[in-house]
Amino acid sequence: MTTRRLLLALVGILSVVVIIGGIVVTTLAVTALRAPADAETLVLGDDQQISLIQSNGQRRTIASDASADLFRYPTLAPDGQRIAYISQDAEGIALLSLNLRSGERTELYRSRDNPPLYATWSPDGQNISFLTNVRNGGLGVHVVGADGTQPSELLGFSARSSYFAWQPDGSTILLHIGGSVFEEGRVARFRPGNTEPLAELLDPGFFQTPAWSVDGTQFYYVAQPQVDGNASAVESVLTRVAADGSGPETLATEKLAAMLFLRAPLNEDIAYVTAGTNSFGALKLVGADGVLTTLSRPDEQVPAFFWSPDGTQIAYLTVTPTGGNSAPRFNWHVVDRTSGVVSDLGSFTPSRAFVAMVSFFDAYAFSFDLWSPDSRKLIYGADDGVFVVEVSSGAVERHADGVLGMWVGQR
Repeated sequence: MTTRRLLLALVGILSVVVIIGGIVVTTLAVTALRAPADAETLVLGDDQQISLIQSNGQRRTIASDASADLFRYPTLAPDGQRIAYISQDAEGIALLSLNLRSGERTELYRSRDNPPLYATWSPDGQNISFLTNVRNGGLGVHVVGADGTQPSELLGFSARSSYFAWQPDGSTILLHIGGSVFEEGRVARFRPGNTEPLAELLDPGFFQTPAWSVDGTQFYYVAQPQVDGNASAVESVLTRVAADGSGPETLATEKLAAMLFLRAPLNEDIAYVTAGTNSFGALKLVGADGVLTTLSRPDEQVPAFFWSPDGTQIAYLTVTPTGGNSAPRFNWHVVDRTSGVVSDLGSFTPSRAFVAMVSFFDAYAFSFDLWSPDSRKLIYGADDGVFVVEVSSGAVERHADGVLGMWVGQR
């Protein structure tokens, strides 16, 4: 395979059209334990409704105008008291903030030509970053104050893809722009209110979402060394650098594959999976001590994973094809970070919304939690409703009608 053909194949892994087992979907940090086991959940329906389900099972509709489109999912504020969600009505598409207790709504952004999609809060709860589908093509990256007193600002634009991660204190945002284009992407750090980057790197490779260190003094991204016509030299280098982009340190290297990664909630452990030209790879972990280990079982292909809030477990998915045009089945597994023991939690046919979320799991990790705040349960969207599985026993219960669920609590 020539270098050009190889690069085009890898670009397909991170392009705006994602294919998983025959389902086609078109696109585009946490602290310690903070809530009891009976935390509330949010459930997104396919009927423009968002419901809050209390610990006693009582369901209350909190929004009836939510967009039912893929990638326009609610996102939970760090205080657990507010959400940002995207509404859709005859007047267009808007981004709103909603107080879960008072019901107060604040419109933050509205546009017919450049409608919003994926959104997430800054860790201090003061700002919300979001993407827009630009009318003439491409994606805009915006930041808007959560109080709605000021108009949004456009920080960046990409003809193909954009991802972002907030510094833990909420002071700056790290953008990965043009990440599906070989040798044309960039990683840049911005301060809200200033469209000039504070630092910029021009060597990002094939990955999606960057991540910050726990203390915010460093960040992680995937670099791509220059390639001089030799296909076997194409590689992704998981790299840690200072906040200003200096002092790069190599953590792991993978050849001929993209790397999708997430930092552990409480320390500098980095888990990642690879996406090659034909398949996904194993779940691996670079410990804070620099040791690289494989966490998934031999020959398992892992498209997505999710850290538990306490950092002791990682839930990951594998896919079982069903043949023909039938939707594939997802299989839940949980690996203990200390012992390495893997437990199987059953399988399910996912909803389209869940498949879309899984395609960009590293980005949605900043938006909401599939793990309960006490690290005991997982919530997921299946084709016949939203379900909750208890990790220790594997017991599964149908939680509600809907296509996607998330836990409510401080993030």
